[in-house]
Amino acid sequence: MVLIHEKISALLEQRRLKKRDLAKALGVSPQTATDICKGRSAITLPHLRNLVAFFELRAEFWLDDDRLTPETIDHAASRRTVDALARAGFLELDEPAHLLAHLRRFVQNHREAFLRACPDLSPAERRFLGLPEVARGPIGQTAGGGPAG
Repeated sequence: MVLIHEKISALLEQRRLKKRDLAKALGVSPQTATDICKGRSAITLPHLRNLVAFFELRAEFWLDDDRLTPETIDHAASRRTVDALARAGFLELDEPAHLLAHLRRFVQNHREAFLRACPDLSPAERRFLGLPEVARGPIGQTAGGGPAG
């Protein structure tokens, strides 16, 4: 079982931070920060909120007593993405990469119909689906290269 104070110590070392940096982030004295790192002081709910903000790691990471170090999914910036994937049921799949490969192949084989049905895809969504940007020609120009008029 991994305790929160062990995670804090590991992250401080990994990121080359000092206990005084932790003290400042938690709003406690340097001695209290040292006591927290050694497991002699309890982590309060406000401390947990500050840990989430300071290390930019989701609360779920801090509460997971199986892992000492965070994984990509634990980073706070990815929370919206993870929530969207969970709502779509993507995280329930055993092999999401397998399904994605099939979807990409289908989209590429039916490219024109797919793009007609989904004209509002962002460039990032197009890249994700393996659809390269389409070179667009000049719009509203005559064969001589000038504006249509």
